[in-house]
Amino acid sequence: MVSPDIPTALLVNAKSRRGRQFFAEYEARCQQSLRLVRSQLTESRDAMERELEWARHRGIRRIIVGGGDGTLSFAANSLVNTDAVMGVLPLGTGNTFAHGLGLPGSPSELVRLLAQGPVAAYDVGLASNGSKQTVILNSLTLGFSERLVELLSQDRKSRWGYLAWTMEVRRALKNTPVLHVHLSWPTGQESYTTRQLVVVNGRTVAAGISATPLSSAQDGLLEVFRLGGPSVTSMAWLSLKLLIGTLLTDRQAHYHAVPEVTIHTHPAVTASIDGDIWLTPPIHCRVLPQALWVISPHKAGPSTPKRWPLATRTVGAPGRILPLPSSYAPPEIRDQPPT
Repeated sequence: MVSPDIPTALLVNAKSRRGRQFFAEYEARCQQSLRLVRSQLTESRDAMERELEWARHRGIRRIIVGGGDGTLSFAANSLVNTDAVMGVLPLGTGNTFAHGLGLPGSPSELVRLLAQGPVAAYDVGLASNGSKQTVILNSLTLGFSERLVELLSQDRKSRWGYLAWTMEVRRALKNTPVLHVHLSWPTGQESYTTRQLVVVNGRTVAAGISATPLSSAQDGLLEVFRLGGPSVTSMAWLSLKLLIGTLLTDRQAHYHAVPEVTIHTHPAVTASIDGDIWLTPPIHCRVLPQALWVISPHKAGPSTPKRWPLATRTVGAPGRILPLPSSYAPPEIRDQPPT
């Protein structure tokens, strides 16, 4: 658990959807509730990187990062496998990582948590292509979602929020090729065609939508699945399954929970990692178990609550709506603690 007297840096991405708007409010709240030694509204990734370096070299243990998932993922690259603790201000559009943590929505409650809340060690994914590598905080995707990210402007996301994603869906579908995917992992391999491949680290795929009811950011595993086959109808059907929490029960998803996976695709389209465009396959993804310290409402361990899909959590209790789906991953893999 952190305490209010730990030296703290507050770093907010000015270009995130609500970063500039809420920076002054969160700066004032942090000054009142904890020992704030530096606060910066950064205008570029270079500036954010310099601030992270400054904080780490001066031994600042608590670094509060404000922005969207791309900002948090960028910051995580500097904080993994260190003794620094990351606090999260969800100031982006989807705020997928924040949903997975279960952060409070009230600014006062959130700052209170950041000042004296529990700390847990979370897994991160690591994507590699040759000498290039980057952290996967939430997910890596290939296909439709990458096309959608390319079409969206920062201005449109800032202005319209979630609606911005729906505005470009049709054009993104039209421009998404059918991918011939080959996956390999330590105990197997598989090939298939799809318009959307998803690799998830943690609980949520997008916003508050869980990858599966079994997903966890502390199990040492990546969730790998496709959203349908080559047809758009198939992708739409599997997307609906994802939304209502029955993805695991549909073998068309080709679901696997693995500690690492290598991805080849034809054609070699660029990957999207936490909402940012990255490189093209071949890409190797693996888990860095418990590599990132994060302030969150729940401590690590078996008592951490399961995160159910958004539709389930909204409509009613899981037991009344959906049975717990069975995983295709062997129980001995699922139950194995992170190393």
